[in-house]
Amino acid sequence: MAVAVARSEAIAKRLARRRVNRFVITAAQNATPIHTPFFRALLRYCRHRRAELIVIPYRYRNPTSQWTESAQEDDWWAPELVPFLLDIRLALNDNIVVLGDIKTQPTAVSPLTGFETLTGGQSAIIGHPKLELTTVPTPQHKLPKIMTTTGAVTVANYTDSKAGKKGEHHHTFGAAVIEVAGDVFHLRQINAQKNGEFIDLTERFTSAGVKDAGRAAALVMGDSHVEFIDPDVVRATFTNQRSIVNVLRPEVVAWHDVHDFYARNHHHRNEPFTNYAKRQAGMDNVGRWLDKTFAFIDRHTRADSRNVFVSSNHPDALARWIKETDPKTDPENALFWAETFAALLADTRMTPHGAEHPDPFVYWARQKLKTVGQARFLARDESYQVKGVELGYHGDQGANGARGNRRSFGRIGTKTIIGHSHAPGIRDGCYQVGTSSRLRLEYNRGPSSWLNTHCILYANGKRSLLNVIDGKWRA
Repeated sequence: MAVAVARSEAIAKRLARRRVNRFVITAAQNATPIHTPFFRALLRYCRHRRAELIVIPYRYRNPTSQWTESAQEDDWWAPELVPFLLDIRLALNDNIVVLGDIKTQPTAVSPLTGFETLTGGQSAIIGHPKLELTTVPTPQHKLPKIMTTTGAVTVANYTDSKAGKKGEHHHTFGAAVIEVAGDVFHLRQINAQKNGEFIDLTERFTSAGVKDAGRAAALVMGDSHVEFIDPDVVRATFTNQRSIVNVLRPEVVAWHDVHDFYARNHHHRNEPFTNYAKRQAGMDNVGRWLDKTFAFIDRHTRADSRNVFVSSNHPDALARWIKETDPKTDPENALFWAETFAALLADTRMTPHGAEHPDPFVYWARQKLKTVGQARFLARDESYQVKGVELGYHGDQGANGARGNRRSFGRIGTKTIIGHSHAPGIRDGCYQVGTSSRLRLEYNRGPSSWLNTHCILYANGKRSLLNVIDGKWRA
């Protein structure tokens, strides 16, 4: 404990000296060997990026551990890790704390459960070999609280039991990267391959050296809602010279809820004041706002990338409006409605699976987008995989017609990246992005877990969430 306290004090002094501090935080199991190539790659990363390595120790007390039957009594860790072990709490700034004093069971199915209130309003990092992340709602004037585990630097060491096999399946060679600048922190995930190599942003780290990572395979953006997109998120994602797309150059950009369809949102049917405000602000013209969305897409499409539009509930609301509206009661949109209705009728037909009609959002996108040659429009339940990760689900609809969430998508046996909830997270094989919109909209009342979060899919098939905080996506 004295060593941990001294190390904590040394880190605190360095925090006070540096403008930006970087930490790589992983976890290690007692009486278990390290994954040597991964550990060496982490050390190389820390030297290259001037980062501090922190290893949170945890225990697996079980008399049938495969390494030694006495492991439950062996409260020791691999000697290579001793200089980096931290078994006390350490605040990296006022908003995030490392819970080195909590030693979780590596077989915990949901290792973050029960710790939500432990650190008050501070975000928290818990050492655990299963990678999991969630956001905890906070009052609207604050960013949500992030709870995350780390992944491990030790090899898988589990019993031959149901719990042990499940733990082994979810064992991740990984770490959390934390970049601290004043009161702000940026968090992303390191997720290593079996050989210990990993990518962080533009570089690939191995035990032998640092190499260029190549282009990212895909960027899945937080739900766009172009009518309400946050200008800071636009700059951080697209327009700055050091923006995400200009630095990582994703081959595919996936869009969720690209269009909000605020002009004729069905939730506003009995909202006279909202409809009055829309009318006064010129936000009740469906065609005009579709044009603005398509112009936004064109403006921010790189010549060397492909846009994939995931079928989502907000653009789908256009089809609902076409089906349900009476154009005689909506003169503002009567002509647009008639043109759309006629176009859909012209291409409606019976198929072996039942009646089918075009998606009106896709119909107009094909007419209006200048970059339509770079676009792919996914139908509901249409698969689109990149590097073995399924990008075709929005997240609003789950299995067998139930509502979707990370838990249900984590059970389908396929790695996925979904959107919809605006609250990012990681559970089992499912990563969920947040939103690209402003964090306070008229319909999210009360404490909020919304965050401006994208997901990057690297060339090696590994993923990381990227948060945009105060207009920046990294320190």
